[in-house]
Amino acid sequence: MTLNIKPTVSEAPYEREVALRDLIEALDLPDRRLTTSELEKVALAVAARPDLFEDLVVADEESRWWLLLYKTEAFEVKLLTWERDQSSDWHDHGGSSGVFAVTAGTLVERHRASDAVGIESSRFDAGSFGSFGPDHVHDVVFGSGKPAVSIHAYSPPLVGLTYYEHTPFGFVAREFVPEEVRSGRRTTQPSPRD
Repeated sequence: MTLNIKPTVSEAPYEREVALRDLIEALDLPDRRLTTSELEKVALAVAARPDLFEDLVVADEESRWWLLLYKTEAFEVKLLTWERDQSSDWHDHGGSSGVFAVTAGTLVERHRASDAVGIESSRFDAGSFGSFGPDHVHDVVFGSGKPAVSIHAYSPPLVGLTYYEHTPFGFVAREFVPEEVRSGRRTTQPSPRD
C-alpha cells in the first residue's frame, strides 16, 4: 500500500506544491512512519531539485528562517537557511526522526555523545547529509555560506521541540515548544501563496 501524499499543509506557491507532490509520488513511499532511509530518499530528492526552492530562500541575518515546503500525515519537508552566528540551540525533535541535506554553504552539527554527557560534532558541506533517530539531541550551527541552505525531512511531522541545557551532568530539558508556537516565533513569515 502506498501513502496518500496529498499535502495537508504547504507554504510554497501552489505550482511548487504540485511539483513537489509529483516528485514525492514518484518515490513510492509506504503508508506508515518513514524510516531514516526513506526520509533520506525524500530529503535528497528535494535537495536535487533546486528549481523547486532556490528562489524561495530568504536570507535573514536576524533570525533563522524556514519554510514548510510539504507536509502529509506521515512526514514533512522544510527549507531552512542559516546565517553567521545562527544556531538551532540544543533540541530534540519530539519523537520524530529526520534527515537534513545541505544544498549551499556548510553546517556543523554538535550532538549528544553516546555517554549522554559529552559532545561530538560533524561538518556537512553542500552535497552532504545527516540523519537522526527520535532520541537524538543536537545543535546545528552555521559554518559558511551566504546563506547556508538545507532541506529537512521529518517523520512523523514535528509537533514540537524540546530544548536542552548542556550541563556537567548531561543534557537537561529546559522547555517544550509546540510547533505552532515555534513557527510563530519566526521574524520573516512566508510570502502569501500565489
